[in-house]
Amino acid sequence: MKPAREKTDLDVPDQLSGPRRIIGDRGDHFLRKVEGETGADISACYQCERCTNACPVSAYMDVNPHQVIRYVQLGWREELLRTTTIWVCLSCEMCTTYCPNNVDVAKTINHLRNMAFLSKVVPAEKILAVFHKTFVNELQRFGRVNEFWLMGSLNRHPDVLKEKIKTGALKEELVLGFEMFRKGKLKLLPHRCNEMKKIREICRK
Repeated sequence: MKPAREKTDLDVPDQLSGPRRIIGDRGDHFLRKVEGETGADISACYQCERCTNACPVSAYMDVNPHQVIRYVQLGWREELLRTTTIWVCLSCEMCTTYCPNNVDVAKTINHLRNMAFLSKVVPAEKILAVFHKTFVNELQRFGRVNEFWLMGSLNRHPDVLKEKIKTGALKEELVLGFEMFRKGKLKLLPHRCNEMKKIREICRK
């Protein structure tokens, strides 16, 4: 059996392989929709790739940040919602900071993540998708995130618990949690924010 060939920068992403498509065959409806909902000037992107070069986790993405923007321009909604990129993104906003045309790449990816969350598309990163849902739920409960309650809620999910037991991650988290508690870095009781109504309204939007 031949060893698997390492991927190079010249390799074509899976989403682009297969039959050729005509550029613009889906119109600009999706582009206008995303621009209208995010306020990001996605049409201004000219694919300089500075966002991808600035991204600290681009090596773990199946579609790079500059390609995400191009996909939106082309109207490739389904391909975007099935990527690992929208879940791997750290929302650190390095991509947005380095964009010469002020395209809000981070906001666009976050918006796509929310679209995937509300759609019926099976997420490429199931555990990260569960984490996203759990984080938002905890935020709506208390207005701020308590690490102890957040991880407790996350680990109660059957798929997450099974995976963490299998990989040994649960044991590592318990050890780390105990050390944080011993040093006074982990609070067991959550504190509710005074602006709960505003925060819930933001989450709803």
